[in-house]
Amino acid sequence: MADAIAEATAKLVLDDLTGEMVSKNELKKRTQKRAKKAATEKAKAAAAAAAAATGGQDSNKQNAPKPKPKQEESTIDPEAIFKLGFLDEVFKENPKTPVMTRFPPEPNGFLHIGHAKAICINFGFAKYHGGETYLRMDDTNPEAEEEKYFVAIEEMVQWLGFTPRAVTYSSDHFQRLYDLAEKLIELEKAYVCHCNDEEIKAQRGGEDHGPRFRCSHAEQTVETNLTEFRGMRDGKYKPREAFLRMKQDIEDGNPQMWDLAAYRVLDKPHHRTGSRWRIYPTFDSFEFITHSLCTTEFIQSRVSYEWLNKTLGVYEPMQREYGRLSITGTVLSKRKIMKLVENKIVRGWDDPRLFTLIAIKRRGVPPGAIVEFVSELGVTTAPSVIQISRFEQTVRRYLERTVPRLMLILDPVPVIIEDAEEVEVDVPFSPKNPQMGSHKLKFTPTVYIDRSDFREHFGVF
Repeated sequence: MADAIAEATAKLVLDDLTGEMVSKNELKKRTQKRAKKAATEKAKAAAAAAAAATGGQDSNKQNAPKPKPKQEESTIDPEAIFKLGFLDEVFKENPKTPVMTRFPPEPNGFLHIGHAKAICINFGFAKYHGGETYLRMDDTNPEAEEEKYFVAIEEMVQWLGFTPRAVTYSSDHFQRLYDLAEKLIELEKAYVCHCNDEEIKAQRGGEDHGPRFRCSHAEQTVETNLTEFRGMRDGKYKPREAFLRMKQDIEDGNPQMWDLAAYRVLDKPHHRTGSRWRIYPTFDSFEFITHSLCTTEFIQSRVSYEWLNKTLGVYEPMQREYGRLSITGTVLSKRKIMKLVENKIVRGWDDPRLFTLIAIKRRGVPPGAIVEFVSELGVTTAPSVIQISRFEQTVRRYLERTVPRLMLILDPVPVIIEDAEEVEVDVPFSPKNPQMGSHKLKFTPTVYIDRSDFREHFGVF
Protein backbone atom coordinates (compact mmCIF):
# COMPACT_ATOMS: atom_id res chain seq x y z
CA MET A 1 0.00 0.00 0.00
CA ALA A 2 2.82 2.40 0.88
CA ASP A 3 4.35 1.81 -2.56
CA ALA A 4 1.04 2.74 -4.21
CA ILE A 5 0.77 5.88 -2.15
CA ALA A 6 4.34 6.85 -2.84
CA GLU A 7 3.93 6.28 -6.56
CA ALA A 8 0.75 8.37 -6.76
CA THR A 9 2.14 11.20 -4.65
CA ALA A 10 5.47 11.31 -6.46
CA LYS A 11 3.67 12.24 -9.68
CA LEU A 12 2.51 15.55 -8.22
CA VAL A 13 4.55 18.59 -9.26
CA LEU A 14 4.11 22.32 -8.75
CA ASP A 15 2.55 24.50 -11.43
CA ASP A 16 4.50 27.74 -10.87
CA LEU A 17 1.88 29.91 -12.57
CA THR A 18 -1.14 28.79 -10.56
CA GLY A 19 0.44 27.47 -7.38
CA GLU A 20 -1.37 24.15 -7.80
CA MET A 21 0.03 20.65 -7.32
CA VAL A 22 -0.78 18.64 -10.44
CA SER A 23 0.34 15.45 -12.14
CA LYS A 24 3.32 15.49 -14.51
CA ASN A 25 1.08 14.77 -17.48
CA GLU A 26 -1.24 17.63 -16.57
CA LEU A 27 1.71 20.02 -16.19
CA LYS A 28 3.07 18.88 -19.57
CA LYS A 29 -0.29 19.64 -21.23
CA ARG A 30 -0.45 23.06 -19.59
CA THR A 31 3.12 23.88 -20.61
CA GLN A 32 2.45 22.92 -24.23
CA LYS A 33 -0.76 24.94 -24.29
CA ARG A 34 1.03 27.99 -22.88
CA ALA A 35 3.89 27.62 -25.34
CA LYS A 36 1.43 27.43 -28.23
CA LYS A 37 -0.40 30.52 -26.97
CA ALA A 38 2.89 32.42 -26.60
CA ALA A 39 3.94 31.44 -30.13
CA THR A 40 0.61 32.62 -31.54
CA GLU A 41 0.90 35.97 -29.78
CA LYS A 42 4.49 36.32 -30.99
CA ALA A 43 3.43 35.63 -34.58
CA LYS A 44 0.64 38.20 -34.36
CA ALA A 45 3.05 40.77 -32.98
CA ALA A 46 5.51 40.06 -35.80
CA ALA A 47 2.74 40.40 -38.39
CA ALA A 48 1.63 43.71 -36.91
CA ALA A 49 5.22 44.99 -36.99
CA ALA A 50 5.62 43.91 -40.60
CA ALA A 51 2.40 45.65 -41.57
CA ALA A 52 3.56 48.85 -39.93
CA ALA A 53 6.91 48.63 -41.77
CA THR A 54 5.21 48.50 -45.19
CA GLY A 55 3.66 51.89 -44.56
CA GLY A 56 0.12 50.62 -44.91
CA GLN A 57 0.43 49.13 -48.38
CA ASP A 58 -1.53 46.10 -47.36
CA SER A 59 -4.81 47.62 -46.24
CA ASN A 60 -6.30 44.26 -45.32
CA LYS A 61 -3.51 43.53 -42.89
CA GLN A 62 -3.57 47.08 -41.60
CA ASN A 63 -7.28 46.93 -40.89
CA ALA A 64 -7.20 43.48 -39.34
CA PRO A 65 -8.53 43.53 -35.78
CA LYS A 66 -5.82 43.50 -33.16
CA PRO A 67 -6.10 41.13 -30.25
CA LYS A 68 -7.45 42.87 -27.17
CA PRO A 69 -5.22 42.72 -24.13
CA LYS A 70 -6.62 40.62 -21.31
CA GLN A 71 -8.37 42.90 -18.89
CA GLU A 72 -8.03 42.51 -15.18
CA GLU A 73 -11.16 41.56 -13.30
CA SER A 74 -12.94 44.77 -12.39
CA THR A 75 -14.44 45.37 -8.98
CA ILE A 76 -17.97 46.60 -8.35
CA ASP A 77 -18.43 50.25 -7.46
CA PRO A 78 -20.53 50.06 -4.27
CA GLU A 79 -21.95 53.52 -4.99
CA ALA A 80 -23.03 52.74 -8.57
CA ILE A 81 -26.61 51.90 -7.53
CA PHE A 82 -26.99 55.40 -6.10
CA LYS A 83 -25.36 57.26 -9.00
CA LEU A 84 -27.58 55.89 -11.76
CA GLY A 85 -30.93 54.18 -12.23
CA PHE A 86 -33.87 53.87 -9.88
CA LEU A 87 -32.34 55.33 -6.71
CA ASP A 88 -30.85 58.25 -8.61
CA GLU A 89 -34.32 59.04 -9.99
CA VAL A 90 -35.79 58.78 -6.48
CA PHE A 91 -33.38 61.42 -5.23
CA LYS A 92 -33.97 63.69 -8.21
CA GLU A 93 -37.70 63.49 -7.49
CA ASN A 94 -37.13 64.59 -3.90
CA PRO A 95 -33.65 66.18 -3.60
CA LYS A 96 -33.91 67.05 0.08
CA THR A 97 -30.63 67.04 1.99
CA PRO A 98 -29.38 65.76 4.25
CA VAL A 99 -31.15 62.55 3.31
CA MET A 100 -32.66 60.69 6.27
CA THR A 101 -33.90 57.11 5.88
CA ARG A 102 -34.87 54.25 8.16
CA PHE A 103 -34.60 50.49 8.23
CA PRO A 104 -37.72 49.29 10.11
CA PRO A 105 -37.55 45.51 10.79
CA GLU A 106 -40.07 43.64 12.90
CA PRO A 107 -38.18 41.99 15.80
CA ASN A 108 -39.98 38.66 15.38
CA GLY A 109 -37.15 36.66 13.82
CA PHE A 110 -33.59 36.81 12.52
CA LEU A 111 -32.74 38.85 9.42
CA HIS A 112 -32.09 37.04 6.11
CA ILE A 113 -30.36 37.85 2.82
CA GLY A 114 -33.41 39.78 1.59
CA HIS A 115 -33.09 42.14 4.56
CA ALA A 116 -29.46 42.70 3.58
CA LYS A 117 -30.67 44.39 0.41
CA ALA A 118 -32.96 46.69 2.40
CA ILE A 119 -30.12 47.53 4.80
CA CYS A 120 -27.66 48.30 1.99
CA ILE A 121 -30.19 50.44 0.14
CA ASN A 122 -31.39 52.52 3.09
CA PHE A 123 -28.02 53.03 4.77
CA GLY A 124 -26.13 53.40 1.49
CA PHE A 125 -28.63 55.86 -0.04
CA ALA A 126 -28.49 58.13 3.00
CA LYS A 127 -24.71 57.95 3.29
CA TYR A 128 -24.18 58.69 -0.41
CA HIS A 129 -26.22 61.88 -0.07
CA GLY A 130 -24.56 62.99 3.17
CA GLY A 131 -27.28 61.75 5.51
CA GLU A 132 -27.96 59.08 8.10
CA THR A 133 -30.31 56.18 8.77
CA TYR A 134 -32.40 55.20 11.76
CA LEU A 135 -32.65 51.59 12.84
CA ARG A 136 -36.32 51.59 13.84
CA MET A 137 -37.67 48.49 15.60
CA ASP A 138 -41.30 48.00 14.56
CA ASP A 139 -42.22 46.46 17.91
CA THR A 140 -46.03 46.58 17.70
CA ASN A 141 -46.70 42.84 18.08
CA PRO A 142 -45.64 41.55 21.52
CA GLU A 143 -46.98 38.09 20.71
CA ALA A 144 -44.06 37.41 18.36
CA GLU A 145 -41.22 39.57 19.68
CA GLU A 146 -38.28 38.44 21.81
CA GLU A 147 -35.17 40.11 23.24
CA LYS A 148 -32.84 37.91 21.17
CA TYR A 149 -34.31 39.27 17.94
CA PHE A 150 -33.76 42.90 18.97
CA VAL A 151 -30.13 42.15 19.81
CA ALA A 152 -29.48 40.08 16.66
CA ILE A 153 -30.93 42.73 14.33
CA GLU A 154 -28.65 45.42 15.71
CA GLU A 155 -25.63 43.10 15.56
CA MET A 156 -26.28 42.16 11.92
CA VAL A 157 -26.62 45.78 10.81
CA GLN A 158 -23.26 46.57 12.41
CA TRP A 159 -21.70 43.38 11.02
CA LEU A 160 -22.60 44.50 7.50
CA GLY A 161 -20.64 47.68 8.19
CA PHE A 162 -23.39 50.21 8.93
CA THR A 163 -23.89 52.43 11.97
CA PRO A 164 -27.40 53.83 12.57
CA ARG A 165 -27.97 57.41 13.63
CA ALA A 166 -30.00 55.94 16.50
CA VAL A 167 -31.91 52.80 17.40
CA THR A 168 -35.55 53.78 17.87
CA TYR A 169 -38.71 51.86 18.69
CA SER A 170 -42.34 52.20 17.70
CA SER A 171 -43.11 51.66 21.39
CA ASP A 172 -41.38 54.99 22.12
CA HIS A 173 -44.44 56.64 20.56
CA PHE A 174 -47.33 54.55 21.90
CA GLN A 175 -48.89 57.45 23.84
CA ARG A 176 -48.57 59.84 20.91
CA LEU A 177 -50.01 57.25 18.55
CA TYR A 178 -52.93 56.69 20.90
CA ASP A 179 -53.62 60.44 21.00
CA LEU A 180 -53.62 60.56 17.21
CA ALA A 181 -56.06 57.64 17.11
CA GLU A 182 -58.49 59.60 19.29
CA LYS A 183 -57.99 62.58 16.98
CA LEU A 184 -58.88 60.35 14.01
CA ILE A 185 -62.12 59.38 15.78
CA GLU A 186 -62.94 63.03 16.52
CA LEU A 187 -62.45 63.79 12.81
CA GLU A 188 -65.04 61.05 12.10
CA LYS A 189 -62.37 59.13 10.21
CA ALA A 190 -62.25 56.06 12.47
CA TYR A 191 -64.69 53.80 14.28
CA VAL A 192 -64.60 50.80 16.62
CA CYS A 193 -65.78 47.64 14.86
CA HIS A 194 -66.88 44.31 16.37
CA CYS A 195 -67.23 42.32 13.12
CA ASN A 196 -65.63 38.90 12.71
CA ASP A 197 -63.47 37.79 9.79
CA GLU A 198 -66.36 36.40 7.74
CA GLU A 199 -68.38 39.58 8.11
CA ILE A 200 -65.43 41.76 7.09
CA LYS A 201 -64.81 39.53 4.07
CA ALA A 202 -68.45 39.94 3.00
CA GLN A 203 -68.21 43.72 3.42
CA ARG A 204 -65.29 43.71 0.99
CA GLY A 205 -67.19 41.85 -1.71
CA GLY A 206 -66.73 38.25 -0.62
CA GLU A 207 -65.48 35.43 -2.81
CA ASP A 208 -67.86 36.49 -5.61
CA HIS A 209 -66.44 40.04 -5.65
CA GLY A 210 -69.88 41.54 -5.07
CA PRO A 211 -70.68 45.09 -3.98
CA ARG A 212 -68.73 46.49 -1.02
CA PHE A 213 -70.39 48.09 1.99
CA ARG A 214 -69.67 49.28 5.51
CA CYS A 215 -71.00 47.67 8.67
CA SER A 216 -73.39 49.46 11.04
CA HIS A 217 -70.52 50.29 13.42
CA ALA A 218 -69.34 52.91 10.94
CA GLU A 219 -72.48 54.96 11.76
CA GLN A 220 -71.67 55.23 15.48
CA THR A 221 -71.28 58.70 16.98
CA VAL A 222 -67.92 60.16 17.87
CA GLU A 223 -68.78 59.84 21.57
CA THR A 224 -69.65 56.15 21.20
CA ASN A 225 -66.45 55.41 19.31
CA LEU A 226 -64.33 57.24 21.89
CA THR A 227 -66.00 55.30 24.70
CA GLU A 228 -65.50 52.00 22.88
CA PHE A 229 -61.89 52.80 22.01
CA ARG A 230 -61.08 53.68 25.60
CA GLY A 231 -62.74 50.43 26.59
CA MET A 232 -60.31 48.62 24.28
CA ARG A 233 -57.44 50.45 25.97
CA ASP A 234 -58.67 49.57 29.48
CA GLY A 235 -59.08 45.85 28.82
CA LYS A 236 -62.84 45.66 28.26
CA TYR A 237 -62.41 43.50 25.16
CA LYS A 238 -60.39 40.41 24.40
CA PRO A 239 -58.36 40.01 21.19
CA ARG A 240 -60.52 39.98 18.02
CA GLU A 241 -63.61 41.23 19.88
CA ALA A 242 -63.03 44.85 18.86
CA PHE A 243 -60.64 46.87 16.74
CA LEU A 244 -60.35 50.44 15.49
CA ARG A 245 -60.91 50.81 11.74
CA MET A 246 -60.02 53.79 9.61
CA LYS A 247 -62.97 55.26 7.73
CA GLN A 248 -61.40 55.45 4.30
CA ASP A 249 -63.06 54.83 0.91
CA ILE A 250 -64.81 51.46 0.65
CA GLU A 251 -65.55 52.11 -3.05
CA ASP A 252 -61.91 52.67 -3.96
CA GLY A 253 -60.40 50.04 -6.26
CA ASN A 254 -57.41 49.68 -3.93
CA PRO A 255 -58.03 47.10 -1.16
CA GLN A 256 -55.72 49.11 1.09
CA MET A 257 -58.46 51.75 1.30
CA TRP A 258 -61.20 49.39 2.52
CA ASP A 259 -61.36 50.61 6.12
CA LEU A 260 -58.18 48.96 7.39
CA ALA A 261 -57.43 48.30 11.05
CA ALA A 262 -55.53 51.02 12.89
CA TYR A 263 -55.53 49.43 16.37
CA ARG A 264 -56.13 45.92 17.67
CA VAL A 265 -56.27 44.26 21.09
CA LEU A 266 -53.38 41.96 22.06
CA ASP A 267 -53.42 40.23 25.43
CA LYS A 268 -49.69 39.86 26.10
CA PRO A 269 -47.15 42.05 27.95
CA HIS A 270 -44.90 44.10 25.71
CA HIS A 271 -41.14 43.55 25.68
CA ARG A 272 -40.44 47.19 26.61
CA THR A 273 -43.67 48.65 28.04
CA GLY A 274 -44.88 45.65 30.03
CA SER A 275 -48.66 45.53 30.66
CA ARG A 276 -49.25 49.26 30.29
CA TRP A 277 -50.88 48.85 26.88
CA ARG A 278 -53.48 46.33 25.72
CA ILE A 279 -53.93 47.86 22.26
CA TYR A 280 -51.28 48.24 19.57
CA PRO A 281 -51.12 50.38 16.41
CA THR A 282 -50.50 49.36 12.84
CA PHE A 283 -48.89 52.66 11.74
CA ASP A 284 -46.01 54.93 12.74
CA SER A 285 -44.08 57.86 11.19
CA PHE A 286 -42.15 59.94 13.71
CA GLU A 287 -38.46 59.91 12.70
CA PHE A 288 -39.00 62.75 10.18
CA ILE A 289 -37.15 60.89 7.44
CA THR A 290 -36.93 62.35 3.94
CA HIS A 291 -37.30 59.11 1.98
CA SER A 292 -39.18 55.95 2.94
CA LEU A 293 -37.67 53.17 0.80
CA CYS A 294 -39.45 49.82 0.97
CA THR A 295 -40.24 46.81 -1.22
CA THR A 296 -42.94 46.71 -3.90
CA GLU A 297 -45.51 44.81 -1.79
CA PHE A 298 -46.11 48.20 -0.13
CA ILE A 299 -47.07 50.00 -3.35
CA GLN A 300 -50.79 49.71 -2.66
CA SER A 301 -50.22 50.48 1.02
CA ARG A 302 -48.70 53.81 0.04
CA VAL A 303 -52.17 55.17 -0.77
CA SER A 304 -53.44 54.24 2.69
CA TYR A 305 -50.27 55.58 4.33
CA GLU A 306 -50.55 58.94 2.60
CA TRP A 307 -54.31 59.14 3.32
CA LEU A 308 -53.64 58.69 7.05
CA ASN A 309 -50.83 61.25 7.19
CA LYS A 310 -52.85 63.86 5.31
CA THR A 311 -55.99 63.22 7.37
CA LEU A 312 -54.09 63.72 10.64
CA GLY A 313 -51.96 66.55 9.28
CA VAL A 314 -48.69 64.90 10.33
CA TYR A 315 -45.32 64.89 8.58
CA GLU A 316 -45.18 62.68 5.49
CA PRO A 317 -41.95 61.43 3.87
CA MET A 318 -41.82 60.41 0.23
CA GLN A 319 -42.33 56.66 -0.11
CA ARG A 320 -40.93 54.72 -3.07
CA GLU A 321 -40.71 50.99 -3.64
CA TYR A 322 -38.03 48.70 -5.09
CA GLY A 323 -38.08 45.01 -6.02
CA ARG A 324 -37.37 42.59 -3.20
CA LEU A 325 -34.55 40.04 -3.25
CA SER A 326 -35.34 36.32 -3.25
CA ILE A 327 -33.06 33.29 -3.51
CA THR A 328 -34.25 30.13 -5.27
CA GLY A 329 -33.84 26.74 -3.66
CA THR A 330 -34.16 27.97 -0.09
CA VAL A 331 -36.65 29.47 2.37
CA LEU A 332 -36.53 33.13 3.45
CA SER A 333 -39.92 33.56 5.11
CA LYS A 334 -39.40 34.04 8.86
CA ARG A 335 -42.65 32.22 9.54
CA LYS A 336 -41.53 29.19 7.51
CA ILE A 337 -38.03 29.19 9.00
CA MET A 338 -39.61 29.28 12.46
CA LYS A 339 -41.49 26.08 11.62
CA LEU A 340 -38.27 24.43 10.42
CA VAL A 341 -36.60 25.36 13.70
CA GLU A 342 -39.53 24.30 15.89
CA ASN A 343 -39.86 20.97 14.08
CA LYS A 344 -36.08 20.43 14.40
CA ILE A 345 -35.67 20.08 10.64
CA VAL A 346 -32.78 22.53 10.97
CA ARG A 347 -30.59 22.98 14.04
CA GLY A 348 -31.47 26.64 14.54
CA TRP A 349 -31.70 30.01 12.83
CA ASP A 350 -27.92 29.85 12.28
CA ASP A 351 -27.99 26.47 10.53
CA PRO A 352 -25.51 26.90 7.61
CA ARG A 353 -28.10 25.51 5.20
CA LEU A 354 -30.28 28.57 5.74
CA PHE A 355 -29.88 32.03 4.25
CA THR A 356 -30.40 34.00 7.42
CA LEU A 357 -27.57 36.46 7.96
CA ILE A 358 -26.38 34.67 11.10
CA ALA A 359 -26.26 31.41 9.12
CA ILE A 360 -24.33 33.02 6.27
CA LYS A 361 -21.95 34.55 8.81
CA ARG A 362 -21.46 31.17 10.47
CA ARG A 363 -20.65 29.70 7.06
CA GLY A 364 -17.68 32.09 6.88
CA VAL A 365 -18.98 34.52 4.27
CA PRO A 366 -17.52 37.99 4.91
CA PRO A 367 -19.98 40.92 5.11
CA GLY A 368 -18.24 42.72 2.25
CA ALA A 369 -19.23 39.90 -0.11
CA ILE A 370 -22.91 40.37 0.78
CA VAL A 371 -22.73 44.13 0.21
CA GLU A 372 -21.00 43.50 -3.12
CA PHE A 373 -23.70 40.97 -4.07
CA VAL A 374 -26.42 43.58 -3.53
CA SER A 375 -24.45 46.15 -5.54
CA GLU A 376 -24.00 43.69 -8.43
CA LEU A 377 -27.74 43.05 -8.67
CA GLY A 378 -28.64 46.73 -8.82
CA VAL A 379 -31.94 48.25 -7.74
CA THR A 380 -35.09 48.42 -9.86
CA THR A 381 -38.80 47.98 -9.27
CA ALA A 382 -38.61 44.40 -10.58
CA PRO A 383 -38.11 41.61 -8.02
CA SER A 384 -34.69 39.93 -8.04
CA VAL A 385 -35.06 36.14 -8.03
CA ILE A 386 -31.50 34.82 -7.90
CA GLN A 387 -30.06 31.32 -7.96
CA ILE A 388 -27.87 30.26 -5.05
CA SER A 389 -24.98 29.69 -7.48
CA ARG A 390 -25.00 33.40 -8.39
CA PHE A 391 -24.54 34.36 -4.74
CA GLU A 392 -21.79 31.78 -4.29
CA GLN A 393 -20.03 33.06 -7.42
CA THR A 394 -19.93 36.57 -5.98
CA VAL A 395 -18.55 35.25 -2.70
CA ARG A 396 -15.79 33.33 -4.51
CA ARG A 397 -14.75 36.38 -6.54
CA TYR A 398 -14.68 38.50 -3.42
CA LEU A 399 -12.56 35.97 -1.55
CA GLU A 400 -10.12 35.59 -4.45
CA ARG A 401 -9.53 39.32 -4.36
CA THR A 402 -9.35 39.86 -0.63
CA VAL A 403 -8.00 36.81 1.20
CA PRO A 404 -4.89 34.62 0.80
CA ARG A 405 -5.11 30.99 -0.24
CA LEU A 406 -4.03 28.69 2.55
CA MET A 407 -4.05 24.91 2.86
CA LEU A 408 -5.64 23.02 5.73
CA ILE A 409 -6.25 19.36 6.44
CA LEU A 410 -8.98 18.89 9.03
CA ASP A 411 -8.39 15.19 9.75
CA PRO A 412 -4.80 14.42 8.66
CA VAL A 413 -3.32 11.00 7.94
CA PRO A 414 0.49 10.94 7.60
CA VAL A 415 1.90 9.31 4.50
CA ILE A 416 5.61 8.51 4.21
CA ILE A 417 7.09 8.52 0.72
CA GLU A 418 10.18 6.37 0.63
CA ASP A 419 13.27 7.75 -1.12
CA ALA A 420 11.58 11.13 -1.63
CA GLU A 421 13.85 14.17 -1.60
CA GLU A 422 13.05 17.26 0.43
CA VAL A 423 12.02 20.17 -1.79
CA GLU A 424 11.15 23.78 -0.91
CA VAL A 425 8.97 25.79 -3.28
CA ASP A 426 7.64 29.35 -3.30
CA VAL A 427 3.85 29.37 -3.45
CA PRO A 428 1.86 32.60 -4.06
CA PHE A 429 -0.90 33.47 -1.57
CA SER A 430 -3.08 34.43 -4.53
CA PRO A 431 -2.50 33.56 -8.21
CA LYS A 432 -4.57 36.64 -9.19
CA ASN A 433 -3.17 39.19 -6.75
CA PRO A 434 0.66 39.26 -6.61
CA GLN A 435 0.52 42.01 -3.97
CA MET A 436 -0.47 39.40 -1.40
CA GLY A 437 3.03 37.94 -1.67
CA SER A 438 4.02 34.31 -1.30
CA HIS A 439 5.19 31.79 1.24
CA LYS A 440 7.69 28.93 1.35
CA LEU A 441 6.27 25.42 1.25
CA LYS A 442 8.54 22.54 2.19
CA PHE A 443 7.88 19.06 0.80
CA THR A 444 9.37 16.30 2.93
CA PRO A 445 9.13 12.49 2.76
CA THR A 446 6.18 12.81 5.17
CA VAL A 447 3.05 14.36 3.70
CA TYR A 448 -0.50 14.52 5.01
CA ILE A 449 -3.76 13.67 3.34
CA ASP A 450 -7.29 14.00 4.69
CA ARG A 451 -8.73 10.84 6.20
CA SER A 452 -11.70 11.08 3.83
CA ASP A 453 -9.24 10.61 0.93
CA PHE A 454 -7.76 7.44 2.42
CA ARG A 455 -9.28 4.05 1.67
CA GLU A 456 -7.31 1.21 3.23
CA HIS A 457 -9.74 -1.35 1.79
CA PHE A 458 -8.80 -0.43 -1.78
CA GLY A 459 -5.15 0.26 -1.07
CA VAL A 460 -5.27 3.68 -2.72
CA PHE A 461 -6.35 7.15 -1.72
